[in-house]
Amino acid sequence: MSEKYLTGEQLAQRIRKVLAGDNPWMCVAFLGPTWIDELFAGGAAPENLRVVCDLHMGMTVQAALRAGGAPDNERLRHFPDKQMHAKIYASDKGAVVCSANASRSALSSADRIEDGVWLPRGSKAHHEAEATFETRYSNAVRVDADALARAPEYLAGLGAAAVGTNEAVDLGDPPTLLQLLRHDPEAFKGIRFVFSNEDVTETVQAGAKTIMDEELTNNDGTAEDAGAGPLKYHCFSNWEMKESDWPGLFISVYRGSNGQIFLGMYRHLRFLQQVSNGEGETEEVFVATKVKWNTGGASFGDLRKLATILECQTELETLFHNERIFDRVCGKVLDAADARKNLKLT
Repeated sequence: MSEKYLTGEQLAQRIRKVLAGDNPWMCVAFLGPTWIDELFAGGAAPENLRVVCDLHMGMTVQAALRAGGAPDNERLRHFPDKQMHAKIYASDKGAVVCSANASRSALSSADRIEDGVWLPRGSKAHHEAEATFETRYSNAVRVDADALARAPEYLAGLGAAAVGTNEAVDLGDPPTLLQLLRHDPEAFKGIRFVFSNEDVTETVQAGAKTIMDEELTNNDGTAEDAGAGPLKYHCFSNWEMKESDWPGLFISVYRGSNGQIFLGMYRHLRFLQQVSNGEGETEEVFVATKVKWNTGGASFGDLRKLATILECQTELETLFHNERIFDRVCGKVLDAADARKNLKLT
């Protein structure tokens, strides 16, 4: 039996037929949210299905990975440091090498042209494809909770401006912090991210408050700043930075010892060089005032309004579910592009 050229519906049907065979495997770049329904009768994938997909290019969404059993399915794998653009569907019934990703647009749409070649079982090309897959599969890693959290939540259609297509990203209205950071870091122009996990002692906070109150106290004895109302101070201590390097507007991402994330939007007020720590020494303290979450507009760098602080905190807690990920940014002050890069959201 010889190789066979396939296109359109014939291609989709042969892919499904091949995957119904014994020992099914896929080496397919992008998985759509409904890929299981597209490929398998009854909407259930075989338990022994092995899959290598791509997460590096950012087009396989979280819903698709969860449908494939992530983060607990050892047989769902990816390459963390490589792009994988192949599309191969195979089993003991042969292999299909083609242009079609595992998505509704590629397999069920009349508006998409997809072509491929079927390699019959036992052919030299089929054996070579199997051998190559086994090597790739052994070198790939499981789509674990870290990889799942970094995958996009949702992309309109199959593409996104952020990954070089001309289809728009559906960021939601309003988007979460990570959605906007992943797909439109320019939206944070003039805003920095301050990542920390260390508390400022009550003694240092009290000392900084005393100094600030003395500097900013009005005739009525109330500490106010430029008529903005009574101030509540937030201290960032021992960052070993010059005041000129500290951001005027920033989003603080603080991770507690229990993994809980605390978010806040802040405006820098003062740099205090010598604040007593109560133990005969002094600390350098950046003092900021908290801005109401989602102030938006010119009052906070023209940043568009985001989803609720609870939604954004919950999303970050998922991303930072272990300290290994948070360690990449902890103790750093980053602009949006660097935060996106360090968190591997690209």
